[in-house]
Amino acid sequence: MHLVRCRTTKGDTVVGVRTPEGIAPTGYSDMVAFILDGDTALRAAETALRAGTTVTPERILAPMDNPGKMLFLGMTYDVFRQNVPIEQEPYVYARVQSSIIGPGEAIRVPSPEAHLIYEGELVVVIGKPMYRVSAEEAMDYVFGYTQSNDVTWTQWVHGTTNVGPQICLSKNADTFCPLGPDIVTVDDLDPVNLGFTVTVNGEIRTKATTEGLAWNIAKILEFLCHDMTLWPGDLISTGTCEAKDIVAGDHVVVEFEGLGKLENPVIGSWE
Repeated sequence: MHLVRCRTTKGDTVVGVRTPEGIAPTGYSDMVAFILDGDTALRAAETALRAGTTVTPERILAPMDNPGKMLFLGMTYDVFRQNVPIEQEPYVYARVQSSIIGPGEAIRVPSPEAHLIYEGELVVVIGKPMYRVSAEEAMDYVFGYTQSNDVTWTQWVHGTTNVGPQICLSKNADTFCPLGPDIVTVDDLDPVNLGFTVTVNGEIRTKATTEGLAWNIAKILEFLCHDMTLWPGDLISTGTCEAKDIVAGDHVVVEFEGLGKLENPVIGSWE
């Protein structure tokens, strides 16, 4: 099931199911509330599909703008772990809600001197509370998947400061977390060996598969929930295998198989 959050031509915000005819409204307007309601919400979505009533979206929004937690990972793909023991945990950092934008919204370069890179990533959407869940059971707690462009302002990471790398600042400027367009439920997407591309101005810059993940999703979730409860609607972005420059004037498309296209222009915030 492909779930989307959209604004209709009447100005309403709707959580619906994507169909060839349009968006079938589920009666929900908030994706986190939908996820929290679990089977009840999924039954409402199935009822909406059977009813056949659709609305025309004026704009597809980010699938959610209010996740409780957004945990993003680094050092997860084999290409970055050539001399790293397999048992070494990945790097983890948090994003804030205000960095989220949806499909079609502009990534804003903060200043003419700012150096930005894209990172196309598969995102796991948590469906049930997780605490000290084993890898063997972890996938039972997944609601579905979406995708992100984990934009990074590199000077905050590699620039010379007296206090060390400012990872939070490098990741959390407004517009630095494009998300969506859909959340695909776990029964409709297999994340193993999932192909993906990142295209800039029509040119494929990154082409890879999730087979390159050194830790699979179940192991990642077991690690993250060992001392921190993961709640329904939390987002876990699984990292990237490649990051490349983007500049004002670019058009970036992240596309994981089965998740649609996450397209965003890049503009200068000073313009």
